Amino acid sequence: MKVVGYFTENTPYEHEAETLKLSLEANGYEYDIQGVPNLGSWQKNTQYKALVILSMLKKYRGLPILYLDVDAIMVHPPLILEDIDCDVAAVHFCRTNELLSGTLYFSGSKMCMILVRDWIKLNEQYPEKLPDGRAAWDQRTLEMAIKQNPKVRFYELPQEYTWITELTQKTQPDLSPVIMHTRGAKRFKNIINKKQKEEGYAV
Repeated sequence: MKVVGYFTENTPYEHEAETLKLSLEANGYEYDIQGVPNLGSWQKNTQYKALVILSMLKKYRGLPILYLDVDAIMVHPPLILEDIDCDVAAVHFCRTNELLSGTLYFSGSKMCMILVRDWIKLNEQYPEKLPDGRAAWDQRTLEMAIKQNPKVRFYELPQEYTWITELTQKTQPDLSPVIMHTRGAKRFKNIINKKQKEEGYAV
């Protein structure tokens, strides 16, 4: 299994990527984490996730990949991923039941390709807002793509696999993280959007 990810160049996420790489090396995992150009806003940068995952599925065709946001730290090896039989696996946040896309496992099956291509189409169709008025966050369009493909075999990962600083530790304080997410979006979103406005992007 290859761990994959991306970071937006010339943003604080570059440093986050180095921390993630160190944690992967400490746990013995190979990785492919790439820098990509800034697309002009936090939301556009996160929707790019689907394109990165598709390129990685093609690059490592037929092999499982584990996508991690670069604000993640692998605390322990994600051993459960060695035994699951599915197309895609992720965590739904325990309080809201919303899909979380910071930790995503793809088996490398043909259905993975179909799913991710549909995810990309939904991001293109809804670059800003969903039909219900909510922001078109990448995890929401991914959830839509999964529901549109009833043949997708989905596996629900334990909360420890997307353990979120300040959130999981409050809602489930007894859990110990396997993969910790440090809420880079909360820390950097306004910084990135402000920078893009100053540089002339429409945010």
